Amino acid sequence: MKRGEIEKLIYEFNTSGLLEVFMSNLGGWYRTTAKDFRSFNGPRRITIPTEIELGNVKVPMETFEYYGPVYSYGTNKVVDFSDTGSLAKNEIWEKSRKISEQRG
Repeated sequence: MKRGEIEKLIYEFNTSGLLEVFMSNLGGWYRTTAKDFRSFNGPRRITIPTEIELGNVKVPMETFEYYGPVYSYGTNKVVDFSDTGSLAKNEIWEKSRKISEQRG
């Protein structure tokens, strides 16, 4: 029996890029997961390679601001952008946090 969330989350951005959110209280950009990135209600940016060449690890990169929708954490429900600089939290986020705290 499957446990947990069963809704397939929408990712309207390149999840393989470097995903970052701006934390004003910490004064900088911080790397994050795709799940947190889509629910962050503040400045977001993505860095991706502009070209890919087999065997070459030194490729030019492009960074751009992401202005897509903000989703309530763990759902496909769009919330209004309010630039709070935090996740759009809900009961799913609270449940995940409690599980993480129990694991230590």
